[in-house]
Amino acid sequence: MDSTTIIWIIVAIVVVVAVVAVIAYFVRRNNSARAEQRKHEQAEDLRAKARESALAAQEVEAREAKARADAATAAAEAEQAKARAAQAQAEAQRHADEIGGHADEAAAHRAKEQEILRKADEVDPYANDSTHTDARDAGRPMTDARDAGATDVDARPGDPRIDDTGDPRPTDRRSGTTERR
Repeated sequence: MDSTTIIWIIVAIVVVVAVVAVIAYFVRRNNSARAEQRKHEQAEDLRAKARESALAAQEVEAREAKARADAATAAAEAEQAKARAAQAQAEAQRHADEIGGHADEAAAHRAKEQEILRKADEVDPYANDSTHTDARDAGRPMTDARDAGATDVDARPGDPRIDDTGDPRPTDRRSGTTERR
């Protein structure tokens, strides 16, 4: 073989090695770009998952805040209910005190009534032990001069003091009302 052939073989080998090196360089560069693209896509996937996790965390925190607000509202409503109950209790006590005061006042008026009736019986010339009524006899009809057969001079037909037969009805001298027989 002659030297030119060896040179051409060496040049061809060098050219082939250079072409293979250039191809390897471009393939490697292309593969690294794809690897970078894959890594970028993986990073984007991780970021999307992180955003989803952040949204889920915000939703959970929002539900927690709502639950706390609901609990605070319920506690405030319970306190208001307690306040209303205490106010109602105080109002009931005030009314009970008023009832006691009214009962005492009524008893005082009844005692005054009894005293006045007693004085009236002392002053009345027609009242005696057998014909008058006092507080002990409140359930029995009273008797006076009209009950003994006397008629009222002013009594006319239709007068409530006269019954349907024309007979006078006994009249309660304290209230002025007629009794039904």
